Amino acid sequence: MCGIAGLVSTDGIAPYVRCLDAASHAGAHRGPDGEGTVLLDPEQPKRPLVSFDADRSWCEMACQEFTVALSHRRLAILDLSSAGRQPMVNGDGTVWVTYNGEIYNYLELRDELESLGYRFRSRSDTEVILCAYDAWGDACVNRFNGMWAFAIADLKRKRLFCSRDRFGIKPFHYFADGRRFAFSSEIKQLLCFPFVKRTLSERAVYEFLAFAAVDYDEHTFFEGVAKLPQGHNLTLDLTNHELVTTRYYQPTSAIDTEITPREAACEFRRLLTDSVRLHLRSDVEVGSCLSGGLDSSAIVCLMHQLLGEADRTDIQRTFSSHFDEEEANELDYMRTVIEATAVKAHISRPTPDEFLEDVRRLVWQQDEPFGSTSIYAQWAVFKSVHAHGIKVMLDGQGADEQLAGYLGLVPCFFTELYDKQKYATLLRETWAHARRQNKDWLSQLPRPFVQRLRLSVPTAPPLPSQDWLVPEFAERYRPESRYLGNQKRKPFGELEHLNNTLYQLTFHNNLQALLRHEDRNSMAFSVESRVPFLDYRLVDFIFSLPSRLKIRNGYTKRVLRDGMAGVIPERIRWRTSKLGFATPERSWQRSALRKLLDETLGDCRLEEFILVDRAREYQAKVEEMGLTDFTSWRWINLHLWTQAFGV
Repeated sequence: MCGIAGLVSTDGIAPYVRCLDAASHAGAHRGPDGEGTVLLDPEQPKRPLVSFDADRSWCEMACQEFTVALSHRRLAILDLSSAGRQPMVNGDGTVWVTYNGEIYNYLELRDELESLGYRFRSRSDTEVILCAYDAWGDACVNRFNGMWAFAIADLKRKRLFCSRDRFGIKPFHYFADGRRFAFSSEIKQLLCFPFVKRTLSERAVYEFLAFAAVDYDEHTFFEGVAKLPQGHNLTLDLTNHELVTTRYYQPTSAIDTEITPREAACEFRRLLTDSVRLHLRSDVEVGSCLSGGLDSSAIVCLMHQLLGEADRTDIQRTFSSHFDEEEANELDYMRTVIEATAVKAHISRPTPDEFLEDVRRLVWQQDEPFGSTSIYAQWAVFKSVHAHGIKVMLDGQGADEQLAGYLGLVPCFFTELYDKQKYATLLRETWAHARRQNKDWLSQLPRPFVQRLRLSVPTAPPLPSQDWLVPEFAERYRPESRYLGNQKRKPFGELEHLNNTLYQLTFHNNLQALLRHEDRNSMAFSVESRVPFLDYRLVDFIFSLPSRLKIRNGYTKRVLRDGMAGVIPERIRWRTSKLGFATPERSWQRSALRKLLDETLGDCRLEEFILVDRAREYQAKVEEMGLTDFTSWRWINLHLWTQAFGV
């Protein structure tokens, strides 16, 4: 796990040597264990200029002939020796790579490559990538099981080959103007180059303010800065600077209607267990996040099981955050898992004062705005992880989006049953869900079904009107909203409402934002975060399952609950509430965030987007109704972000 950066320039590298160093320094938190840079000339591939560990013996004059630069910041996880440092070169000196991530099946790939005649000088997965590229070309990425963002300078073919993992776990940002191509792990690194302007994208601001939408496509909040989409490769011709992106991964959209609940549970358990086994590969100690929910509990308990088979349970550690407020308190559930596994547990207790101390750094680390303060709980966890000297963590990210873990998705399932005319199942499932959640049964039925039965259901009080957006601003961007466009994607067909929505959440909306939060929060403290639920074998399997195996008998994530029988405590396996890493947002709006809100609504730069008087009225109504609402945080976050980056 590391930080990468690079530049290809028709002007040569010399004018930007100091910028390249600044970009490397801006990503230093991603890799404190070493740094390296190589300057290359495609016309003279055997004459690179290489430096490691800040040894800058070159001068700008010496850089005149070079047009390609690769930079790297190292967080040593596999092969801690100098043999694992980057940028790394192949045997004949013509192919270089700078790489961020982990290829978990690197041992199996190494064996296969050795059978083909390849010999290795290190024990790193980086060298496996180089040899795999030599053996299989661009198709090598289809063989990787892991998370990655890398750039390979292939001087024989005069091309830069870049790739990002299937789900976007690791970041890859870039700027291209035909003369220069710059890339990096984080946007702040790109901003070190003078040709990358700090210009705000009004479209991104609209999607964020109107829908809390971030990370929904390849665009960013900075005009001209893009992200390589998940599951895509990028190729840059070093001769004519032609840039081409291609998609190499598409999840399955074929549903297995014949699979039984028992078969699904057994296969889910097998795949998740093997994923955790692979994710435990490391030359340093591995810990795990624990929120008290199903996902993190499953990871912790499977780790305990696997470490037990190796007689290593004494090394297991968990890290959690805790708030006393009821709306964010998971301590009792955490203790259930801690007692069941006898792990060494660390629980941080973030305070509002600590949040106010950290919030500006948090905003800077995240690169782009984010929708709620909930990610601060995760920030506090990784701060604790770093303080205890742990460099690798496993986390449960990704399960909710694939398995319908959010309660707000249940009505989508009910609508699907109605549209498929499965009325008996609809009545049974709505009744079970209402009973589990202590809700009125009729209120759970799809409205067309209620109208057909001529029943009367009490309506909820109207929510505050969101008329605080400047009308001209909203009218300019709403007709072509990319976020709303994503809602129209239906890869599974018209009637598969739940699986279509889960696809959107995984690949176009929710999960992409959560992965960005996780990457920046963990790397801010030089910690590698791994997400076993995003093993592509498991993802493909989950997306092949029909909706009835994801929500059944009033329970979300049913295949996970069934698959984890005997693995996680029963109290956790059948819990129906959900929090995850959350902050007490409602109480913070009335206390810690109050001063920041007043400061925000006094920022004249936001008047182009927000009607201040109506915004104040809206917030007053939210507080009067006792709602947990993240709207005011979006205003605050946009204000802090413009300050942090001088946009």
